[in-house]
This record gives sequence, structure tokens and C-alpha cells, in this order.
Amino acid sequence: MVGGYCLPGFFCASNSQAVKLSKRIMAKIIWRFFFVQGAWNFRGMQNIGFAYAMLPGLKKVRPADAEKAAEKYVRFFNTHPYMAPAVGGVFLNIEEHGDEAVIEKLRPGISGSLAALGDTLFWATLKPILALLLLLALMGDNIWAMVLVLLLYNGIHLWTMTWGFARGYRNGPAGALELAATLSIDRTKRIALAIPLLAGMVIAVMSLEHDTGWTLGTSLLVFIAAAVAFRLKLGVLWIFYGVFTLSLVWTIIK
Repeated sequence: MVGGYCLPGFFCASNSQAVKLSKRIMAKIIWRFFFVQGAWNFRGMQNIGFAYAMLPGLKKVRPADAEKAAEKYVRFFNTHPYMAPAVGGVFLNIEEHGDEAVIEKLRPGISGSLAALGDTLFWATLKPILALLLLLALMGDNIWAMVLVLLLYNGIHLWTMTWGFARGYRNGPAGALELAATLSIDRTKRIALAIPLLAGMVIAVMSLEHDTGWTLGTSLLVFIAAAVAFRLKLGVLWIFYGVFTLSLVWTIIK
């Protein structure tokens, strides 16, 4: 399609950029997305929180029938909470350009794909890394390091929400693809290599500070075993919990 974009199996649409929302309205929308799970329910999951976050934008891009436009968002909706703003931005872009009919076609694919990326990056990778870094900071009795780690994680979290919404609203589905490329599975796998490294460091520090029975050589072997497990494509959480279960059992035995 000339002058537009196409998503195979979904639709083609104009690639003109959305411009109606002011920075104040966008900030209000992003703020509401922090509460996207505030009314979580088994029937619609995040539907109420999502519709609530979308309302300020709908009132601007669809002033004549904003409440009617919001009805479609009260249906079932679920994605990773940090990715919800990007989805909302895409939908507001489509609403602004009058392509409302394609939203239902796009909804399952975009919300499911971004949910998978968010779960893999934040829940399965960054949170274990966060926990290990906090353990190291605690062992070093360094409260400022703990604060820095929390700021780092939440900085990534806030950036994902704000940048994802901005790109989704500005560029529509193409903006969601930009976010997906930035937070790709391949990039997440490389980041996840820090987990066995940090786990080995935690065990090494424990062996130095406490009589756990672990030696530095043993800690190195644990790190190598975890790295091999990564190469064998074992789950990150299995490796993370396996290392700490092993260290706990060994400590009890000693």
C-alpha cells in the first residue's frame, strides 16, 4: 500500500501521524494506566481499567460519541500491565484516523504478542536480576545500592509505559512493532545471562561472609552449570529457583 502500512492478515491503513492529544491529556492517560489492574476481574480481566485509561483520549479524538466508542473496550482485555499503554496508544491512533473497524481484528494479536514480550522481559528476567542485585546490596549493607537498583528497574518500567504509549499513538501499529523490536526476545535472552552470573556472585559472597560450606570453586561450578542450562534452553525461573534451593539445602545439611 502506497503511503500507508499493512499488517498481513489484519488490515492496511494510513500511516499519517496522530496529533490531536495534548501532552497534558497523554500524561493523564498514562497516569490512569498505572491502575489498569485496579478493577481486575475474572470475566474481563483488565477491561475496566483499560477503558478507564482510554476515556480521556476518546473524549478528545471522538468527542461526539466518546462513551459509545468506549463500550468496545469494556469487553475482554488482557496484556502485560506495562505494555497496556502501547496498546492504548495504537487504538487511539486508529480511532483518530477513523479506522475503528480494524480494532477488533487487531486486539488479540497486539495484546497477546506484547504480553508475551512483557512477561519474558519483566517477570522472567528483570525481576530475578532485581532480586539478586538487592541480595548483593543487602549483603554489602549498602542501602543506596538498593535504592539505585529499584530506580533502575522502575526507570525501565516507566520508560516502557511512556515511550510505548507515545510510539503507539504517534505511529499506530507500526509503533507497537517498534516497541516489540526494542524489547525483543533475543535481546531479553542476552540480558538473562546476568542471572547465573549474579547467582554465582551471591553464593560466592555467602561463602566469604558465612560458614555455608560453599567454596569459591563450588560457586564457579554453579555459575557454569547455570550457564550450560541457559544454553540448553531451560527456563529462567527453573534455573533461578534451582540455584537457591540447592544453596538452601546445602546450608541446612552443613
